[in-house]
This record gives sequence, structure tokens and C-alpha cells, in this order.
Amino acid sequence: MGTLLSAANWPIVGQIAILLGKVMNVIYNTLDNVLPTDHGLVGWSIIIYTILVYTLMLPLTVNQQKTSRMTALMNPEIKAIQKKYQNKKDQASMMKQQEEIQQVYDKYGTSMMGGCLPLLIQMPLLFALYPVIYDMSNYVPAIAKASDNVQRFFTLPNLSMSPIAMIKARDTFDVAPALVVITCILLPIISAATQYGSIKLSQAISGVKNNSDKNDPMNSTMKTMNMTMPLFSLFMVFTLSSGIGIYWIISAVVRCTQQFFINKHLQKISPEEMVEKNRDKAEKKREKRGEKAEKINAMAQANTKSLSSSAQKDVSSSEKNAKLKEAEEKRSHAKAGSLSAKANMVKDFNDNKKK
Repeated sequence: MGTLLSAANWPIVGQIAILLGKVMNVIYNTLDNVLPTDHGLVGWSIIIYTILVYTLMLPLTVNQQKTSRMTALMNPEIKAIQKKYQNKKDQASMMKQQEEIQQVYDKYGTSMMGGCLPLLIQMPLLFALYPVIYDMSNYVPAIAKASDNVQRFFTLPNLSMSPIAMIKARDTFDVAPALVVITCILLPIISAATQYGSIKLSQAISGVKNNSDKNDPMNSTMKTMNMTMPLFSLFMVFTLSSGIGIYWIISAVVRCTQQFFINKHLQKISPEEMVEKNRDKAEKKREKRGEKAEKINAMAQANTKSLSSSAQKDVSSSEKNAKLKEAEEKRSHAKAGSLSAKANMVKDFNDNKKK
């Protein structure tokens, strides 16, 4: 519990978890008022909650899949450049390699950070999902006052317990022990299977055949992920609360459904058309950045002129005061009977007359 719930205390993730908790609370209370029975309220709330959140993330998912397809198209050219410079470690060669790779990204109208932004936005959301489901009664106060029926879900006697815990306590439920065991074993297996299907569908969007090169690190990473993620899902669902298992299965089913339609949509768009759209978007962004830079530059120049003018006024004023002070000193030191002394006498006479 500590690891999952500690995520709710993280910056940003904690705030998102509170917001999602309010969403879960609304869903639960709405179902409580709509459904004729309270049996399975927690399970149905988790299902609707999962579908809703993943639907909201759909635009990010589509954008991420477009980037994946672009990456698959660019990879052969990028790998060729990397192979070209693989034995050159001097700074000039490294800078040249980076420059050529950047040219490939420019050619396809994308950027090196293009695939990172959707992930950076999705990760806090995904992390915030778990505390809400794992400690659902903390976000939905009505659960604590409800009967045990709300935690039942078909043949699962208690969604707040893990499958392994329910198997150990199978004789204490009013459900047939054998049925409890079978359901608790099937839950993590179904979760692992749906996770595997989701991964395979997301990789299929690249539109290229799987690379059979055993020395290719990307190919090795994909194979490792194909195996480890379903196994990780199987272990987590078996040891965590069954509510997490329900969430994991539904999320994988939703992703598979979304991925199927995303793949169908993207297959209708030719790579050339996608590249052209990316170039247009990149050009518009550059134009906006250029206009913004020009405005900032104009404002900076205006401020510079204003400061320069003010400084010039200050200088001319100080010079004038200095000259007046110098003239006053000369006047005070004028010799008696001199032309300057006589001029001073005339000036003093005129000043006294004005007073």
C-alpha cells in the first residue's frame, strides 16, 4: 500500500489524484442512485472511471501513435547516420552527426522531443489513477457506510482484497471456494493477456515489419517489453487489491479498442501526407516563434531607446549644472576692478532690482 499511496503525495500527481477522486466519488454516488441494487458498485465505478479517463487521454494517445509512425519512418535514416559516425568520437564529428540527425527530423517535420511531450502529460495522470482505485474508500466516503455488497463483483467476493488473500480466505465467503480460487487465478491471467494484446497493437502502428536483426538494441528492447510487461501485470494483479486487477483489465481492453480504431485511421493516411502535414505545422510554429521574437526584439529596442534618451537628458542636465557651477565659481573669484567684477556688480544690481 505504501508505494502506491505515496504517489498521491507527489507534487502534481497528488493534486490530480484529488481531482480524479472527486470524479470517482461522483460516479459512485450517481450509480448508487441509478442502480436498483448496491451489489458491485465499486466494480462498476472502477470500470466507468477507467473508460472515462482513458477517453479523455485519447487525443494524447493519437498524437503519440502518429509520432511512433514517424519514428518508424525516420529510423532507417537515423541509423545510417549513426553507423556513419560510430567510430568517430571527436567533438567535431559528434556535432556533425547531431546536425545531420536534426536535418532528418526537419525533413519529416518533427522534433526530437515530439514523442516525449504526450508521455510527460500522460505519466502524472497514469500515476494518479492508482491511489484513487487502491484506496477508493478514502476518496469515496460513502463506501465506508455501505454494506459489503458494494465490494462484491460477480464471483469476486471482495474487491478490496488481493486474489492471493481471497484464495487464502476462500472458506470464509458465501461463494463456493472452488469458484473463488478459479476467479482469483483467472483475473491476473486475463490481465496479462490483455496487456500483451495492447502492446502488440500499439507496435503494429509503425507500419513496418519487425526487425529481425538480433544486434538491434531497439528490437531487443521491444521483445523484452513484450514479455516483462504482461508478467509484471500478472504479478501485480495477483498481489494487489482485486480492484486494481479490474482496472488493469479494463484499461487494457479500452487501449486495445482505441488502438484498433487509431490503427485503422492512420492506415488511411499515407506517410507522404503525414510528413506534409507535419512540415506545415512545423512551419507555422516557426512563423509564430519568429513573430513573437520580432515583437520581443521591437519591445527591447524601444526600451533601449527610451533608456538611452533618458540617459542623454540626464547627461545634458548634469553638464548644464556643471557649467553653471563653474561660472559661479569664476564669478566669486573675480578680481576687484576687473571686467568680470564689474559685470558681476551689474548682474547683482539687476537681480536686486527684480526682487
